[in-house]
Formats: sequence, C-alpha cells, structure tokens
Amino acid sequence: MSLVREFKIKCLNGQNSQLLLQQFFEVKLGRFSVIKEMVTKDYQNFKFQQPYQQAMYYCSLILHDQALPWTEQLEVLPHLQVDNLLKFYPQMLSRTFLECYIAGNIEPKEAESIIQHIEDVFYKGPQPLSLALFASQHLSTRVVKLVRGLNYSYNAEGLNPSDENSALLHYIQVHVLKSLGNSNEYHNAL
Repeated sequence: MSLVREFKIKCLNGQNSQLLLQQFFEVKLGRFSVIKEMVTKDYQNFKFQQPYQQAMYYCSLILHDQALPWTEQLEVLPHLQVDNLLKFYPQMLSRTFLECYIAGNIEPKEAESIIQHIEDVFYKGPQPLSLALFASQHLSTRVVKLVRGLNYSYNAEGLNPSDENSALLHYIQVHVLKSLGNSNEYHNAL
C-alpha cells in the first residue's frame, strides 16, 4: 500500500524546475517549521470555506479510494518532526511513477528536455533516487455501480455553524471515469 498518493512540483519555467530538483532533497529545519505551520493553518481554516467547496471536497473523498480526510491529516501534523521527514523521504521516493504535464509558452523540445532531466534525477546515475512502481501499485479509478432505482446520499453538517449558507452537490456519473491525458483530472458528467 502506498502512503503517498501524489506529489506535485510546480515551476514557472524550465530553469526553475532544474534548480528546484537540485534543492528538493535537502530538508531545512527552519523551512520545515514554516511549512508545517502553514499547512496546519490551511487545515484549520478548511471549516471556513464556502459550503459548496466543502461539498466538492466530500465528493472527492467518495470518488478517490483510500483518500485521507483533512481531519486525520490535521491530527497527525503536531506529531510530525523534521527527523520523521528525514527518515521517511528515502522510503517515499524508493518507488515512483512520474506523470508530467507542462503547459504554457514552452517549446516541445524544451518540455521533453525538462522531463528527461527529471527522469534522470529519479531513475539514473550511480545512486538513483527511485525505482519505477510495480504495475499493481498504479492508481486505479473507483467505480461504484448503483443498481436501478438505488440512490446514495452522503450528508455532512457544515463545519462552520455561523455560516447560514448550505450546499447540495448532485453528482451523476454516466460512464466509467476516463483519465484526460497525463493529468489526474477525470471526465465526468455533472
């Protein structure tokens, strides 16, 4: 079972991605504390999001197998220390599957060069950081078959009692989820 489902690196241009990969594997105590505090505040502020955003979040939990709710992640954060990350990230990176999506004002050859550099950092060299995932470890889509006339309702009380607004998300899946290219976005009918 994989503990880390998705990890994203976002950059503005190709040079930034190469600089980021060079610095990526260094854990700095001061930076760790700042990021930990920012993530904690983001989780604590989740309850103040608009009800429709919360409804979309709960829908994503239902549709993605083995997703951890934000409450469980918030519960673990106070116990996370820099030593835990230093011990865990080699294990986290021991097997990876890379999907790359590059968009914007970039030439195809430059995009391919960036991807090749990322793959080289992960998989090549005298001490590669990672091995490719086994096929059985790749993410799978989750399909729930509702027999004719059967409904499923997931009710959740709003997290902010002072917010008088509410939301209803009506999700209708008309066919098997299909991945769009190299992204994790799914083609659905809502």
